[in-house]
Amino acid sequence: MRLAVPAFAKINLSLQVRGLRPDGYHELRTVFQTIKLHDVVSFSQTSGPFDIRCDDPVCPIGHTNLIWKAAQLLWRAGGFSGTPRGVRVRLQKKIPMQAGLGGGSSDAAAALVTLSSMWNIALAPRQLARLAKKLGADVTFFLAGGTALGEGAGDRIKPLEDRPSSWV
Repeated sequence: MRLAVPAFAKINLSLQVRGLRPDGYHELRTVFQTIKLHDVVSFSQTSGPFDIRCDDPVCPIGHTNLIWKAAQLLWRAGGFSGTPRGVRVRLQKKIPMQAGLGGGSSDAAAALVTLSSMWNIALAPRQLARLAKKLGADVTFFLAGGTALGEGAGDRIKPLEDRPSSWV
């Protein structure tokens, strides 16, 4: 079985930084918008250990990769011990890294949703959002995408009416 999933980039249509929070993050109010630009994350079943490969040699593929971190969190949430197994991930990077477009976060959200299905881990949306928040504020947004208001560290998400298509 092989499943290819688009992981869309995002822009911030507005961004207000409101001060430092006790946890070291800034208090934000932002409007997120997914855009057409996307990575492709492909998942294949395998009998071996969890493995990530990427077409961009600069992209980390080890334990620092957000897909790997998502897999590890989900694996533990599913009650499994040790390191994740049974899936090979191939990442086609189209979203520039470190550009503020949320590529790694979007890839991690795609991994949470797809791997939960592949590993038969049934989590309520709220549980999945808690895992996403541990990976980063943007990951929570990417579980739904579209247009949304982000508050707190950007992780409290309220869907908004989608904006009409436009050029950015």
